[in-house]
Amino acid sequence: MPESLARISAQSAPSRRAPLAAVASATPGDRWLAWTLLGVGLPWLAYTRLYFFLHPRHLTFDGGLFMWYFNKPDPFCGGTRTFAWMWRGDVGRAVAVYPLGPLLFVATVALVVYGLYVLVTRRAVQLNLSPAMVRGLLVIGFVALGLNWIAKLVWLGM
Repeated sequence: MPESLARISAQSAPSRRAPLAAVASATPGDRWLAWTLLGVGLPWLAYTRLYFFLHPRHLTFDGGLFMWYFNKPDPFCGGTRTFAWMWRGDVGRAVAVYPLGPLLFVATVALVVYGLYVLVTRRAVQLNLSPAMVRGLLVIGFVALGLNWIAKLVWLGM
């Protein structure tokens, strides 16, 4: 078979790619990630659960450098209140405060559960994403954050 035909044949043959995601034994990096998810996620969820108790007592952190410098809310402004409303089951108010909030709340709870899963079972999900897929996910995330921020600026009239 001529060399050019062999190359074309090899390109058109079905490829044996790794699956997009697979569960395998957890590596030290996976366990480190799990501890990080728990170390950040659990205190954050506890703080937002107690937000409506802490806020009237002036025990919460309000504002930030972005608001101080530019007099505009930062892209994550309202996230704490959204989580607090989600804890109360009021999705409508959560969306009104921060449109992406309910999705971020569910994702945060899922990541904390995943961290527990990794530490208990010593197994982790291994993702096989191509660089193009990672770039696409990052673009989608930044566009969603930007649209969310624009909606807040228009909604709040700031």
